[in-house]
Amino acid sequence: VHECKLIRRKEVTSKQVDQVWKSMTIALQSALGLETLEGVLNPVHVNGKHIVHNVFIVNKTGIVVLENKAEDMPYWVVSAMKCLANWPNGNDSKQPALADYFQRLKEPLLTFHLYDVFVNILSLLQVQDMATEALQVSCLLLPPPNRRRLQLLLRLMARVCQNVHLPPLNDTIATRTLMVQMFSHCVLGSPDEMDLDELLATKLVTFMMEHHSTIFQVPNKLRRQVEEHMSHLKRGHIINIHVNFSASPAFCKQISRVECEEQKVIGTQTPLEELLDGLIADKELPIKDKRKRLKQVRTQRVNLVKKILWRLPK
Repeated sequence: VHECKLIRRKEVTSKQVDQVWKSMTIALQSALGLETLEGVLNPVHVNGKHIVHNVFIVNKTGIVVLENKAEDMPYWVVSAMKCLANWPNGNDSKQPALADYFQRLKEPLLTFHLYDVFVNILSLLQVQDMATEALQVSCLLLPPPNRRRLQLLLRLMARVCQNVHLPPLNDTIATRTLMVQMFSHCVLGSPDEMDLDELLATKLVTFMMEHHSTIFQVPNKLRRQVEEHMSHLKRGHIINIHVNFSASPAFCKQISRVECEEQKVIGTQTPLEELLDGLIADKELPIKDKRKRLKQVRTQRVNLVKKILWRLPK
């Protein structure tokens, strides 16, 4: 038996961890039911550090914790949200001030870059499980300050709507409708401010408010896939120490540009010849149809067509 040696892998770096979580955004593609994310999500706008932060740097209730307090909401905003959510135990609702703060943000909480992603989720809202999974993954892509604000805002909206002790906030508009109308544009919007934005935002925010407790959970399937990938990166491997890998034969040979072009032609001609031979051998296909199909490929492979046309019966 040849002597073998266990090669242990180096420690996985934080950069590798970020990259693994970023690569797992392929799960978003399947969650949205799309064949590709091209035109929907630009990989440049996917930050692995943001995903890792949103997954691991949270408090016991799952709310994102910001290491840089300057990125957090002002104290008076957090205080006002607590008062309104816990009314009548709070001191003052400060509803107009809260709305003013969120409406003055530079961009919606779901960001302009991810607008197309969340608009695509609208088509899934009728299937709760699919929509929830898509939102779970999509919300992991948010910058941590945005995710934290969104978590606190949706939780506030849900608590206000469920608080039977809270007096009507408006004489003519129901509290639930008021909450959605007041904050939906702060959550979803496009840089072009299209006419449909308000309708789309209303539908999405209503769903997110109703399911906020599950939307901000990390999907078990995604977490498991990442853990398996990380385990593979950490796993060692065994090699035969008597094998000289540096002396292994090379199977690559440099060729000239002319030879490369010749191989391209040969590689495309072979299957085409087989296709044309099959047309000729097909006894059930009328001669006129055979000639018609041959003419369709004439512009691409004139020489090949001329080579076999004479073989057709007159």
